[in-house]
Amino acid sequence: MAPEAGPRRAVVVLARHGAGPAAPAGVDPDALARAALADTYEVVADLVGVRSGVVGDADVADLLWPGALHLPDAPLAALAATLAADADELVVVPGDAPDLPGLVLAKVFKVLHRSDVVLAPERGGPGHVALGVRLPLAPWLVPLDLDLDAPDLGARLVAAAPRRLAVQTAPDWHRLRSPAALTRLDPGLEGWEETRELLRTAGRA
Repeated sequence: MAPEAGPRRAVVVLARHGAGPAAPAGVDPDALARAALADTYEVVADLVGVRSGVVGDADVADLLWPGALHLPDAPLAALAATLAADADELVVVPGDAPDLPGLVLAKVFKVLHRSDVVLAPERGGPGHVALGVRLPLAPWLVPLDLDLDAPDLGARLVAAAPRRLAVQTAPDWHRLRSPAALTRLDPGLEGWEETRELLRTAGRA
């Protein structure tokens, strides 16, 4: 008997959450946003057994691996509806997390099978660095605003959840949302090459 197939998984990067506001003097905000988006996408594209992609109107054709998703910007409920026929689990991440460890996303998937939604908080900030849901989206989640930047998202989800384990958390990580956040980038971590090179060229890394 063939082994039972695991869940079909998708991870998409939300380009609307760009790193432009983190650009220090001498660095073009659009260039930083592009570099961080490219590096964040590389993180999700490297995940094994996961279909990756980017959500947003940015011109990312040169960044995407063959077969990757490129979807128009839309609320999470609409994205979930679009992908429900092709995936059992969906994780969204912001485009301003260039050095996000794949382990954080692995932890999201690890607990997602027993919950409806999993949140990975933003370290040192009010938002979130990842949000995972099972597909099709649980009915109680459909009317909610599942915005990664909403500071009260966790509290609202817990208040609306029909059962205690419907909402769970994963490890936190930082995002590039201000110039001060650049100090959190770890030169010892592999990855984030585009962001690293841009900042190095500008004398910022």
